[in-house]
Amino acid sequence: MLEWTELIFRWIFAGQILFWGLNGFFHWKAIPPSADFINEFTEACVKSGFIMPTVKIFEVVFGSLLLTGFARGISLIALAPIVFVITGLHVRHNKKAWEVLVPISLPFLILVILNFEKWNSLLE
Repeated sequence: MLEWTELIFRWIFAGQILFWGLNGFFHWKAIPPSADFINEFTEACVKSGFIMPTVKIFEVVFGSLLLTGFARGISLIALAPIVFVITGLHVRHNKKAWEVLVPISLPFLILVILNFEKWNSLLE
């Protein structure tokens, strides 16, 4: 049962990360509007010419690895800072933070919990 739960949440999370990573390059869908500060922060990251492309490459590479089930632990570790920034920005600056937290942060948190044994072995 836990294997299926992990698989479902892995596909939900990795599918979104992969989609939004590719969307950063191909612009299929407009990014939903957010609070002014979040939009300004995102625009500054895009204008840097380095931060946003790097984030999008991480999302595509590690989202693909996570979706296929290869290198799940390192993928979750690599995506953790991205999820942290997304979560923190929306909790702090978005009145409807749950619209981002439920589809992105919640599946990530569940995957971290389900893979706790891997984290525990890294800390020993």
